Amino acid sequence: MTKLNGTAYERVTRVMVVNIKEDVKEMKCDVKKLTNHYSKRLPHWATIIITLLSSLTVGLIVKGVYTG
Repeated sequence: MTKLNGTAYERVTRVMVVNIKEDVKEMKCDVKKLTNHYSKRLPHWATIIITLLSSLTVGLIVKGVYTG
């Protein structure tokens, strides 16, 4: 066994390390894509208005069902 080629264990370990590095790079890319996707959300004021209008609508529907 020469130092140039290394043992079978060293070769397998080297391949595993390279694969892990590639996987980490891929996961970083995926996280960046998700971050960009979620950063394009509605502003807070729009979310609050949608929530209030939805609550008002549900309240009116419930009132109509119980009084109708």
